[in-house]
Amino acid sequence: MTQDITATEHKQKVAAGFNLASVGYDREAVRFLALTARRLVEVVGIESNENILDVATGTGHSAIALSTFVGVRGRVTGIDIAPDMLEVARQNITKASLDNIDLQLGDAESLNFEDESFDKVVCASGIFFLPEMLAGLKEWRRVTKRGGVVAFSSFGETAFNPMRELYANRIQNNYGVVLPPSRGFQRLNTIQKCQDLMQQAGFELKNIEIHTEQLGYYLQNVDQWWDIVWHTGFRHSVEQIQPERLEQFKTEHLAEVGELATAKGIWLDVPVIFALGKKSDEQIRLIH
Repeated sequence: MTQDITATEHKQKVAAGFNLASVGYDREAVRFLALTARRLVEVVGIESNENILDVATGTGHSAIALSTFVGVRGRVTGIDIAPDMLEVARQNITKASLDNIDLQLGDAESLNFEDESFDKVVCASGIFFLPEMLAGLKEWRRVTKRGGVVAFSSFGETAFNPMRELYANRIQNNYGVVLPPSRGFQRLNTIQKCQDLMQQAGFELKNIEIHTEQLGYYLQNVDQWWDIVWHTGFRHSVEQIQPERLEQFKTEHLAEVGELATAKGIWLDVPVIFALGKKSDEQIRLIH
């Protein structure tokens, strides 16, 4: 019971954090999320007429990209735990005049869908926020048809450094915010970790494909880095700073980040890991 309560509280905190971040999730500085989502869709290889589940759809980057590929006869279902994220996604979908996307509030670890409901399941930059990543991945595999694909993205070990390390050191050492040793994407920041998780979820090694790509770019100024802090998963920890000290933290942290600037700007390192697992269709072949 205690574990269930802890997991529920964690999910509530994650949802609350992303509700706060939803307003600025589509800012120019945070475009690595959109780039990653669209690239994941390309990597998966969506075909027309397919029925796709987009887990942790956020503001709809993946869902909108998927919509183009599945066409008028296909369908995209996007789920997210944060209602405010879904509201922004609805607005984005309306602006794009798309009518083949359904959105609903949902728990990625406990899907409200029948077995083998989808041709493919994708999750861009979201799996590492789950309390139980393995439970979530098993669920995604369950609702995927035989021969279908489950795909997710995470970030490599050096992602967002050195700014990320400067942020973590200052927020912990100077402001008393306790960060877990392995948090966010750091739980899934190598090819080996992704492969192990895939195999634990039931995907055979021969059916797993994993590779990395660099999707980084230069930030124009320190304010753009703060946009990333304030409108992504970093928000979870910065919200723990006492309100009266937040401005001081921001000033001190951005002063450090400013020292990293070059003539080109401030490099944002975004190594992305793309992991794909094909659900075996051997039982179908045996039947036929």
